[in-house]
Amino acid sequence: MTEDDPARPQPSPGRADGEWGRADRSGAPPEDWEAPRERWLSTGVRPAFGPRSVLLEVAARLLTPAILTFSVFLLVSGHDRPGGGFAGGLVASMAYVLRYIAGGRHELAAGMPMRPNGLLAVGLLIACGTAAAPLLLGDPVLEVYSYTAHLPVFGKVKFASYLLFESGVFLIVVGLVLSVVAALGARMEAEEEEARGRRRAGSAEEGAR
Repeated sequence: MTEDDPARPQPSPGRADGEWGRADRSGAPPEDWEAPRERWLSTGVRPAFGPRSVLLEVAARLLTPAILTFSVFLLVSGHDRPGGGFAGGLVASMAYVLRYIAGGRHELAAGMPMRPNGLLAVGLLIACGTAAAPLLLGDPVLEVYSYTAHLPVFGKVKFASYLLFESGVFLIVVGLVLSVVAALGARMEAEEEEARGRRRAGSAEEGAR
């Protein structure tokens, strides 16, 4: 096995070759001994809550597209079957919460199309606009307009204005959940970063001795 062999374990950044997996003076394994050696997420930033976990990173990488696809299915099919904008928004939020747990606020920011406050604003604008638009035509609030089209592959497809309203609710739920997650996790992340700084300072002082 050569030095350039990709199968050979590589030391983590800042650690000399041959020190991979070496325990500290207390006999405990190094803090990042189980950290994944490959980059599974969008950012390489270490999460705030504990060390990196290959299980969480792989789960976040593989499950996020499937969860978001299922949330869109709930959004589209919610008028006639269980689901809708609220249920779809909750499911989509779980995908981003999983990324937040795996990679912290940096990973959450990298995976979001816009900030949670922006999602709330856009969702409110779409929902309120769709609800009030029928008033311009002399119809009551939340009047539903539908149109049926025959598509070559899908056949008979029905388009209804309620889908716009449900999309607004979808964005509102996602923005609200992520705003709550960010607010609750900000203080915990700050405390964890302070604790890491103290541990690094203590390790540096011990090494200097």
